[in-house]
Amino acid sequence: MLNYITIIFCLFLVSCNFAQKQETIQSADKSDFYRIPKDTLITYEIEDISTEGTGTEVNYVNGKITKSITNIYAGTWQASVIYEFGTDKIKVLETKYYYKTGIENVKSDEDMQLDYEISYFIDYSGNLIGKSISNRIDIFQEFKEVVPFELK
Repeated sequence: MLNYITIIFCLFLVSCNFAQKQETIQSADKSDFYRIPKDTLITYEIEDISTEGTGTEVNYVNGKITKSITNIYAGTWQASVIYEFGTDKIKVLETKYYYKTGIENVKSDEDMQLDYEISYFIDYSGNLIGKSISNRIDIFQEFKEVVPFELK
């Protein structure tokens, strides 16, 4: 019953939010058009991180990076590294899975086992903020070499 109520509430919030966005866009005249935030999603490949490939989807708002989701695939594991870009620091969310079987036999989430999930902050140079974390996937330097933080 609680799940049913939660779903109804979420649908209500989404529909209200959609109605507000529609109203704003409909009432905007041509001079307001340039003030509406413009979202851009770009996919980049990052070389030399893993054996099976590394790709990242990067969100930009008004030409500035806001979030990225990097997926790393290796022979025995895969991971997701999410960067959420703030004003002076970056929130990092890592999730790593080991394959229960060989990579060629992985067909669904059932074929993987969660190794860990961690969250921490780094600065724009890639330095860890706070206590040391030994198991983190530190790919920020490679990320910065490929991904622009501002679109021109």
